[in-house]
Amino acid sequence: MPPAPPATGVLDPSEVQVGTANGPGIYLAPAGTEAPENTWDDWEAPWKVLGYLSDDGPTVGQSVDQEDLTPWQSVVPIRSVVTGRAVTLQFVLWQLNGDTIALYFDADPAAEDSDGLLEMKLRSDTPQHLYAVGIDSRDAERVLRIVFGRASLSDAGDMQITRGATVPLDCTLSALDDAGDLATILLGPAEDPSARRARASADKAA
Repeated sequence: MPPAPPATGVLDPSEVQVGTANGPGIYLAPAGTEAPENTWDDWEAPWKVLGYLSDDGPTVGQSVDQEDLTPWQSVVPIRSVVTGRAVTLQFVLWQLNGDTIALYFDADPAAEDSDGLLEMKLRSDTPQHLYAVGIDSRDAERVLRIVFGRASLSDAGDMQITRGATVPLDCTLSALDDAGDLATILLGPAEDPSARRARASADKAA
């Protein structure tokens, strides 16, 4: 009997990722806004920083609905068909401003007036808002970015106004279909490889 082929893959500690924020770490923009195409370019306008999150950080979730196909001749399914899929991003915002409060209440953003007063109306006839949202995490020299090109608020937790604690804005955004795309995941270097190679060549020549 011929020997079994060796197992593929290796134990590689460099592929273990710690979920530390890469700078601000979380961004919001109008739906359809182009995100960085790699893991080292900056998030440019109209991307906005959403500010501080709770120390739990953002959580990406998935759920799948399926339908089992069981034939007349068996009590065991012969196939399971996926009938629905959801990808979500949940986080708790700690900063209160026109953008974060509007996201939590799925309302139109509001700006402070000259006296520093912010007034926001919650109306029953306001349509649902669509967003692009991105998270940005870095561990040493490797970056993980996850972007929803189209998303909407699908859940909001209770706002507990408690003495001695931050006022939380618990938001969950669900990815929406965008011509077949749900999300973009990028994993790669924190620095532009061409810049690193150029610097290495210059150091070698010196």
